[in-house]
Amino acid sequence: MELSEMEFQKRNPRIEIIQAINDKNLAWCLNKTAEIHGHFYPGSALGVMASVWGLGQLGNGSMHSDGMENLMAVVEINACFADGIQVVSGCTLGNNALVYRDLGRLAVTFAIRGKETGVRVRVRPDFRSCIVKLVPEFYPLLKKVIMDREGGLEEETAFKEKGREAAFAVIERPFEELLIAEEVSPELPEYAPITESVCARHGT
Repeated sequence: MELSEMEFQKRNPRIEIIQAINDKNLAWCLNKTAEIHGHFYPGSALGVMASVWGLGQLGNGSMHSDGMENLMAVVEINACFADGIQVVSGCTLGNNALVYRDLGRLAVTFAIRGKETGVRVRVRPDFRSCIVKLVPEFYPLLKKVIMDREGGLEEETAFKEKGREAAFAVIERPFEELLIAEEVSPELPEYAPITESVCARHGT
C-alpha cells in the first residue's frame, strides 16, 4: 500500500534533509537553519557548508542520523555556526549526539562510533575577507547592532537584510574557498547516561 506523504514523513523524518545533503542543496539547508536560528547569517551558512561537505566525506551512511548517538558531531564554538551543524547533521544537544567543546574555533568534527577516523572541517582563517568582498556592509552593521548594541530598528533591519544577503552569497562559493577538511582520530565521549530528571524526583 502506498503511504501518504504524512505517513512517509513520520517513518522517515529526515528524508528531506538527507535528500538535500545528497543534492548539495545548500539553499534548502540554509532556509531550514534559519527556522531555528531566527534569521539568516553567514556563520550559519558556514555551518551548513561544513556539514554537507563533512558528511559527504564520511560517506552515505553518515547522512542517516536517527538520533541514536551513532553519528556524532563535535563542535568547537557556541555560535550560529553550531545551528547549521545541528540542522543538517541531525546531531543535537537533545539527542546527545552533539558535543560542545569551548575552543572558540569555527570547526566541527564528524565521526561514527566504532570507526577510528572522522572528518574535521574548519573555516579558513581569512573567511572574513571573502564576506567583505561579497557584502561589504555586513561587518560594520554587525559591529554596531550586535557587538556595540547600538542603533535602532532601521539598523537592525539592515543588519538582518545584509546577513541574509551574505549568507546566500557564502553558499555560492566553492567549499574549498572557505573550508578545510582533514581526516582525524576523534575523541568521543561514552554514550550519554540515562538518569532520572530532578523534576521527576522532586515533583516540580
